[in-house]
Amino acid sequence: MNSSINIIPQPNSVIMGQGSLDLGSIDKIFTKNNSKEEQVVAQFFQDLLKPIDILKIERFNGYRENNIVVALNENINIPSEGYHLKIYNKSIVLEASTPGGLFYGFQTFRQLCDIKLESGLLPENITIPECTIEDHPKFKYRGMHLDVSRHFFDIEFIKTYIDMIALHKMNVFHWHLTDDNGWRIEIKKYPLLTEKSAWRIDRTSDPWKEQSPPKENETPTYGGYYTQDEIREVVNYAAKRNIMVIPEIEMPGHTSEVFAAYPELSCKGEFLPVNPGSYWPNVDIFCAGNNNVFDFLENVLEEVSELFPAPYLHIGGDEADKSNWRKCGKCQRRIKQENLKDEHELQSWFIKRIEKFILSKNKKLVGWDEILEGGLAKTATVMSWRGMQGGVQSAKAGHEVIMCPTSHCYFDYYQASPENSPEAFGGLITLKKVYSFNPTPKELTEDQKKLVLGAQGNLWTEYVQTPQRAQQRVLPRMTALSEVLWSGPGRYSYEDFYARLPSLIGRFDILNWSHSPGTFAVSINPDYNEKNKNYKINITSEKPGENILFTTDGTIPKKTSNIYSKPINIENKTTIKAAMFMNENEFGPVSEKTVYFSKAMGKSVLYKTLHSDRYPGSGNLTLVDGMTGTTAYNDGYWQGWQEKDVEVVVDLENSVIINKISVSFLESQKSWIFLPSAIQVSFSDDKTIFDNNRNIKIENRTPNNNPNRQLFEINPIGVSARYVKLKGINLKKCPEWHSGAGGKTWVFVDEIIIE
Repeated sequence: MNSSINIIPQPNSVIMGQGSLDLGSIDKIFTKNNSKEEQVVAQFFQDLLKPIDILKIERFNGYRENNIVVALNENINIPSEGYHLKIYNKSIVLEASTPGGLFYGFQTFRQLCDIKLESGLLPENITIPECTIEDHPKFKYRGMHLDVSRHFFDIEFIKTYIDMIALHKMNVFHWHLTDDNGWRIEIKKYPLLTEKSAWRIDRTSDPWKEQSPPKENETPTYGGYYTQDEIREVVNYAAKRNIMVIPEIEMPGHTSEVFAAYPELSCKGEFLPVNPGSYWPNVDIFCAGNNNVFDFLENVLEEVSELFPAPYLHIGGDEADKSNWRKCGKCQRRIKQENLKDEHELQSWFIKRIEKFILSKNKKLVGWDEILEGGLAKTATVMSWRGMQGGVQSAKAGHEVIMCPTSHCYFDYYQASPENSPEAFGGLITLKKVYSFNPTPKELTEDQKKLVLGAQGNLWTEYVQTPQRAQQRVLPRMTALSEVLWSGPGRYSYEDFYARLPSLIGRFDILNWSHSPGTFAVSINPDYNEKNKNYKINITSEKPGENILFTTDGTIPKKTSNIYSKPINIENKTTIKAAMFMNENEFGPVSEKTVYFSKAMGKSVLYKTLHSDRYPGSGNLTLVDGMTGTTAYNDGYWQGWQEKDVEVVVDLENSVIINKISVSFLESQKSWIFLPSAIQVSFSDDKTIFDNNRNIKIENRTPNNNPNRQLFEINPIGVSARYVKLKGINLKKCPEWHSGAGGKTWVFVDEIIIE
């Protein structure tokens, strides 16, 4: 790749010429067949180059110099959405077999031009390099999601969001239009949805999880909705940019806002005001035993399907709390009538009934991976968000899959240290983490891998009240994801990507798109070789090429400290501090990790209860790698158990005298992560009989504590054993004082230290 060409996503093939083309020499834009699709792309060329000259668009009448030719040819051998772009010293020829290919060829041309053209200004440099580019995407589904229920965004920002998707050669806009905090789409047959369900009490001055419920006689003023004309306007705007708009209408759960307008559709039949802030557990749900519910949903989907020409309809299906179904006489009768086993099969029956209607509209049903519960609808496409396993299960069953796991694709998570960032939902997903994503699980066969359509980035907006914040959440993480999905995971290095990124960031600035600077904190990670018991430390950053200075004596790094160049050998307890330095100045916070050497380090861990696949830490050595976590539960150092007790056994390989055991747990109550109610440790030499029990009871909990890591020690012990069993007793349910009272609690553990 020529260093003067910084294109993201990176094209498949670029052959550089010897000279350059003066854009001022271009006279006209020709459309080869004068088709509508060619005309649209020709218009994009015309608009971009307007500061240089107002170029006429004419029908092609033979190749000549000093022209741009836009040619759509279904018979040429170019993959779908691929293109050939040839820039000579006196002309430009763009060819593709699909309209999308023409549009993406223009996007590449756009990145070759001076960024001042984006703002309608005439740049000093109006030349672009001669080159021949052949390009096509790896994955056919390259999407971005936006939740407009938690916070409403007007049509102008929706168009800007689509422009952001288009610049990155992504092709799907997943529009999350309904949820507990507001209904956002006009349905002619049910006017109360926009009159009542689209509005809630304004509590935006309070933290999301602390917003109080409506008071009697308070008037809802916060919200909004899109008229059907506005929906059509957005769909047409997106279509010109080769973007498919997929609407999401949530069911059977995440539907409490509907009951502000039509309470009779719930199991209880009671009016519910639209909730401001966090609503959890969201027990209010469509009544699966009420036929009027299906009349309502089919009428809604009838209008939705006419507004959106995309072949998919997303019905949500996630986090459907079934407690009301268990109490509802109508739902229980439905279970008996349909010979269903339980409420999980009732949800499957519900989804399958909706699927039948969606198929009658010549569309396919898409849902979050919870639609797997109780049996998957025949033609459903699964969005796997709770990890990759839902996608694996679906692909193995022959279903199409779209990957969007919380580990890499949730852009409402922090992208830099929580200590220095605006409040986010939780977790930590850096730019580098996104770029490392591979949507295709290795355990799938080649045929099953073909069912992985691609992936998307998700932006939930609990902590995103403004367009500016929305842009900062997705940019430039969207940029990293776009290259993974277009060029293919692992094809280029993160360092290569990062070297090209500043050019695109400059374009964001010209377009007035806010973006995050990312994290300037460095990462300190273990590198343990099990075979030779060698322990090293790697120090990395998401900003390659910048110096990292470090110390191992506990002092703060300074200009004279060691420059990190290779993994650091560690042989005993060591505190490492490191920071990125640029231009001989500290640039970013000091990262600190203490490596705790103990008898447990690097030993095997048997999981009596397995952690959630959403929070696996860094793998099987997480609890015995000598490294402790931060207060961010998704930082890669914690393993999490939902509702289950933690129960693990550490094999020390030989019987040794054990004097002290330390273990640390995370408390992050707003994220439903609680300290265990008790810690139990026991010992064995045969892995069968465990005795010499030691117990710690944990009673004192301050409600709504800030996130913190708490260390618990058992000392002295004086027991000889080979196996050590640790059990942390999960609370199971959030306490009554908690905003999620009754919801499933988590326990998070980061390290077991045995001395």
